Amino acid sequence: MAKRNPLSDNEKRLNNLARDYETMRAKGESVYMEPDDLADLSLWYDNNHYPEKSDEVMEYALSMYPNSTMLQIEQAYRYLDKGDIDSAIILSNQIEDDMTGDLQLLKARLLIENEEYEKADELLNSFPPEDLDPIMVANMYMDAHFSEKAIDWLKQHGQGLEEEEDYLSILMNAYCYTGKYEESIEICEKLIDKDPFSAHYWLSLCRCRLALKDYNKALDACDFSITNDEDMGEAYLTRCNLYVLLGNLKKAKENLQQAIKLRAVEQGEMNEMDLALLLDQEYVEDAIKLMNFYIKHIDFTEEQRTNTYFRLGVCYAHMRWDKNAFEYFDKVLALRPNDAEVLTQKAVIYMNQNDFDAALGLLQLAVEHEPERIYLYRTMGILSLLKKRYDDFRKYSAKSDEPLTEYEINEAIYMVESGDEASINFLMESMRNNLRY
Repeated sequence: MAKRNPLSDNEKRLNNLARDYETMRAKGESVYMEPDDLADLSLWYDNNHYPEKSDEVMEYALSMYPNSTMLQIEQAYRYLDKGDIDSAIILSNQIEDDMTGDLQLLKARLLIENEEYEKADELLNSFPPEDLDPIMVANMYMDAHFSEKAIDWLKQHGQGLEEEEDYLSILMNAYCYTGKYEESIEICEKLIDKDPFSAHYWLSLCRCRLALKDYNKALDACDFSITNDEDMGEAYLTRCNLYVLLGNLKKAKENLQQAIKLRAVEQGEMNEMDLALLLDQEYVEDAIKLMNFYIKHIDFTEEQRTNTYFRLGVCYAHMRWDKNAFEYFDKVLALRPNDAEVLTQKAVIYMNQNDFDAALGLLQLAVEHEPERIYLYRTMGILSLLKKRYDDFRKYSAKSDEPLTEYEINEAIYMVESGDEASINFLMESMRNNLRY
């Protein structure tokens, strides 16, 4: 079945660039392309799930144009995408150019990555607004996972751009990532009116419907996404998830296989975006369904399988299905016996069961394995207080990151001795909040 949505001029250009590049490289000949074309080609390979080829093109581009500011900035962002902040900072400091808007955005992003938020704001506000593209700034905030900042910047600096697709597309995604799904759907439908053949817009609409637990309408939108682009692997993966949630496992497996065929699923990967939407909305049972499906049908590495066991344990604990939670936490501990986070989460379950001795034992093990978790001493102190082990209460309080004064210690002991139920309930809730995952 042919795609209804023909290739755009830009997609044709990129396909031709890829063909020319691979032909020339196969012949061992130099490839003569402009820096912009090489950067676009590298991104095209990355978007089509060929990361090695993407790296190869960027390395070749930099060997051809070592002083290209644009390519150096692109490479710095690639370091950021891989979590190599130090290399990105080193490269940004080596760029010998005036503080152009692009370089300014990169430096602002690096400040954000280092949690220097005020400095990032100062840097962005130090340039005249006309020197900064509001769309580019909003995109930078989205890449840095600051969706609210992206919304604010567009509202403040995007006057006159409100009907442009780039503006609306960023706003649509930002609203979705901040949980404003109805607002995101409204913009998404506006964008679909502008471009009814956009597979990406239909998939965005699908995910907003998924977040609202309207799975049948989400499936309809996902179908339109695939109709418009039969090679969009992530749409098949989302449709797989929807079929799991709707109970059609046969269809789910078919779509998973198609997603794998289209390289939308690398070894052991799950659809993190859809899973995050479910967990953000606390659709925990549905998240459990997805993860159990993944465990059965995706070839996890040992680390990925272990991490999924941990997430399942957290979900089951949230549902107060303690037996299931213990089962998956114990699977993690069988592979990572010194995992302090798992020990802490098991302790929370015992606390909820009022088995304070078991909880204390696990917290002691956790802090032994990771001494930097000194905040655990607060909870250990409260547990000792509730057990009327006042010497231990004093000992753990002194070791915690927020040690109590002698007056506060005596007040806490008095509350317990007097049997003040409201105060004891407050202590219990404080203890749980300190450990909540």
